[in-house]
Amino acid sequence: MDELHNLKLDRRRRRPALSCVSCRRSKIRCDRNLPCGACVRSKHKTCVYEPQGLSRHSDILPGAVGPSQPTDTLPALNSETTVSPVAGGSAHAHRSDGSHHDHSAHSMTGSTPVDSTSSQGNESSFDVRALLDRISDLERRLEESMEYHSSPKNSKPHSATVPETVATYPSYLAGELHTMNKSVMTKTRYLGQSHWMNQIGGFKPILELFDRLCREKKSEAIALVNKSKTLARTIKAQRVPDLLKFKFGTNVPCREVADKLVDGYLRTVESVYRILHVPSFRKEYEVFWSSPDSVDLSFVIQLQLVMAIGCTVYDEQFSLRKSAIQWVYEAQFWLMSPIPKTRLTLSGLQVMLLLCFAQQAASVGHDLVWIPVGDVMRTAMYMGLHRDPKKLPRMNTIRSEMRRRLWNTILELALQTSMDSGGPPLIHFQDYDTCAPTNINDDQLTDDNAPAIASPLEQFTDTSAALALRITFPARLEVARSLNEFDSQHTYEDALRLHGQLSTAYKSLSQYLQKLASSDRQPTAFQRRFIDILVRRYFMALHLPYFNPSMVEPAYAFSRKTVIEMSVKMWLTVFPAAALNPRPFPCPPNGPETISTNADDLARMTTCAGGVFRCILSQVSMSIGLELKSQLQEDDGLGPPTPRIDLFNILRDSASWIFGRVKIGETNIKGYMFTAALVAQVEALMSGLKGPDLTDVVIKAGTEAIRESFNVLKQRAEMEVDEAANTNDSEAQFNFDTMMAMEEDWEYDNSMQNVLFDFTSIESVLGVASGTDMTAAPDFSQWS
Repeated sequence: MDELHNLKLDRRRRRPALSCVSCRRSKIRCDRNLPCGACVRSKHKTCVYEPQGLSRHSDILPGAVGPSQPTDTLPALNSETTVSPVAGGSAHAHRSDGSHHDHSAHSMTGSTPVDSTSSQGNESSFDVRALLDRISDLERRLEESMEYHSSPKNSKPHSATVPETVATYPSYLAGELHTMNKSVMTKTRYLGQSHWMNQIGGFKPILELFDRLCREKKSEAIALVNKSKTLARTIKAQRVPDLLKFKFGTNVPCREVADKLVDGYLRTVESVYRILHVPSFRKEYEVFWSSPDSVDLSFVIQLQLVMAIGCTVYDEQFSLRKSAIQWVYEAQFWLMSPIPKTRLTLSGLQVMLLLCFAQQAASVGHDLVWIPVGDVMRTAMYMGLHRDPKKLPRMNTIRSEMRRRLWNTILELALQTSMDSGGPPLIHFQDYDTCAPTNINDDQLTDDNAPAIASPLEQFTDTSAALALRITFPARLEVARSLNEFDSQHTYEDALRLHGQLSTAYKSLSQYLQKLASSDRQPTAFQRRFIDILVRRYFMALHLPYFNPSMVEPAYAFSRKTVIEMSVKMWLTVFPAAALNPRPFPCPPNGPETISTNADDLARMTTCAGGVFRCILSQVSMSIGLELKSQLQEDDGLGPPTPRIDLFNILRDSASWIFGRVKIGETNIKGYMFTAALVAQVEALMSGLKGPDLTDVVIKAGTEAIRESFNVLKQRAEMEVDEAANTNDSEAQFNFDTMMAMEEDWEYDNSMQNVLFDFTSIESVLGVASGTDMTAAPDFSQWS
């Protein structure tokens, strides 16, 4: 019997147990990580692996020793031994970069057994030492994990296996908004911290107020919103050209108008972002007017996109919006046409870049430009633009310099759209070695092989504005990464450190522009002001995550000060006359007046165009509105509250600016409704109103703003239909009065009011705070 028992023991499986103790007991599959996925999901405090002892016929493996065990204490292994790490004890399983090896991929074949006598002599001490090392390592890791989760300002990225807390705020007007760590998600879009939607929390009381109106079936405001949405869809449908009927180049205006549009582009976008070689473009432009059929089709597309961008500064009414939209659609159609390899030229790359700017100018998918910018960058890399021309086959001066300019513009556009969309910039310095463009004028670039002589940096040239932006590019890129990369470290200390780097770069930029002012040729007012707001926006974006918490947490007072200062400076940079134009209080009863741009290119572009031109001022308006409301609510003096009048004037001007955009063709009215309601709230707080009286004033102002916008949209829709009727478009014939008189059915989900959370803490901006009551009813007490 004893011999039979010993035989059964010898037949037992000697393969070491690689699963953790909890998974072995539960008889479930273990992924052998530390902690393993099953323990993470079941929220076990610890995930423990049994120490691997040595049997009489087993090999002595390095993985059997704890990670802190020095390797020189291990017995010598045969040179042919294949080392196999054991789960839970391998040093490879605890690498700081989080990678894990598949233990089953290793083989134990070819190993040399150890002599049984020596093995039995060392087995007891070896097991104790390995167990103690293992326990010590687990205690250390448990302590680090507890310190990480208990610290409010931890800077370590979240583990991929730990689910991220998501809070949901569904709103009839704002859509279903999901707030997460450093981001929000609305509809199907994931928006990083630099996107303006992350500020929507400050408008929570106004959203709740109008959402409450959604429960009232006869609410005039919501009924007008529904009708305005119908009008907006109709207007957008009328603007989409029929791509089956058009022919490239047939919609070009007369020479006089085309000249103004081209000049408008060259003195604005092209003066900062270098895309074209202007002498070559003008030469081809003259050939086009003398013989339109003799020019290449790619030039016709370039010309149309140039004119589409120039439409934004042609007049204050954006009267050529429909033409600009058609030119954008034609360019998209041309890029989608067959034989894509023929587009892999510098001319094709210029079309792709111009299309991205034209989409923002004409507001055609302007909030999605970050997506095609990725195509542009990959196309450029496929053509080798990420390598400096000196490291490529020999090419003439104009070709090599244009490659540097285009790559520099691609980098700037990728960074700009990253901030606009809240997406990661996806730019890494190790991925390219192309040098900065040479400080040289366009007329110095020729087709011969003679090298062009670069001008001193203190001398202003056609490329100086682009080089000025290049000075601050590394600092701005670090800000964009910190804000929009989900696994980046972004503590308040990091924000202050990046603020210092950005300040140093901004000072270098200012000094560079001051030196250029002393040269014979100087930067234009548009170049100086546009570069200024492009850089200042990074200061504001860097501190916006701490802006709402700064209202209740004095530790973030510097962020509050920075956001407001930068907002005021950017607004006055775009509208300099606002600082010299005091307005009476209260607002005139006849409603807002459109801000006159006084033939100013930058003001016109921010009023007519979308994309970055609208995004920056929208964030400025929201920040100043929240600051004014907070100032009035914090004022506990005996007299009437006295907020900063300059901020209040900017807030009222922003309402006029948004309404002006609606008057010239924008179809989104929510921005004007929110801003008008916020202006009314600030005025009511200044007048001492509280409670229901304050609520009534805000509802009345928001309803009136919707009514004004609805009337403007109705006139715009009738105008669009009349234009379509003049072109014999039978599909555009329908009765607007009948459409507007119909009752649109809509429903309000009662569960929407039960998913609210507090936006006023830093935890709810960077992640939902623990202990937040997700079932509490809306609290309007903060309004008074």
